[in-house]
Amino acid sequence: MTNSFAIDLFILGQIQNNTYLLSDSQTKRAIVIDPAAGAEELIDGIKHRQFHLEAIWITHAHFDHIAGVSSLLHAFGSDIPVYLHPDDLPLWESGAGARDFGFDFDPHAKPSAFFHDGQQLQFTTTTLKVFHVPGHTPGHVLLYWEDQQAAFCGDLIFYHGIGRTDLSYGSEEVLLNSIRKCVLPLPDTTTLYCGHGSSSTVGEERQNNPFL
Repeated sequence: MTNSFAIDLFILGQIQNNTYLLSDSQTKRAIVIDPAAGAEELIDGIKHRQFHLEAIWITHAHFDHIAGVSSLLHAFGSDIPVYLHPDDLPLWESGAGARDFGFDFDPHAKPSAFFHDGQQLQFTTTTLKVFHVPGHTPGHVLLYWEDQQAAFCGDLIFYHGIGRTDLSYGSEEVLLNSIRKCVLPLPDTTTLYCGHGSSSTVGEERQNNPFL
């Protein structure tokens, strides 16, 4: 990482979700991406470092990626904006995909702001670009931080793998098209911060992902 920015990984919840904390040590501002269940460690970390939580960004509305939203809002203020792509709002409002796994889920929170494709998200002195990348879910997004050679890709693509498309709203054809259109054109040195498992790079996946 360069300058005052940092990316911290928190592995949370029973499904071992990757929750990311973006921070700027100069301004003490922070963003959380995909807060999973069991967010106490994340909350404690934000408080200990005296960060101001600016927003919560959701790559997609599956229950394991949003289960910590209500805890963050309770800890830091209900006025913190929660961003989601509008195409995933029906998924959020219908149990966030939990019924595919045989149980009900209530997120106890709602998105309050919406992404759109090509949007530039301001975070202190830098920006991240929103890519709409449907396939795993209809409103899945990838958040590209060009300054830091980083892409937060949720469950779109994994180390030598791709996101599931056998769940409600999924489509393998659409997902693969999203990867070819929005991931593979990025520089090979771009780090892919995935929703589960290890991070990777665009170059690694271009050369060695058996699904591509």
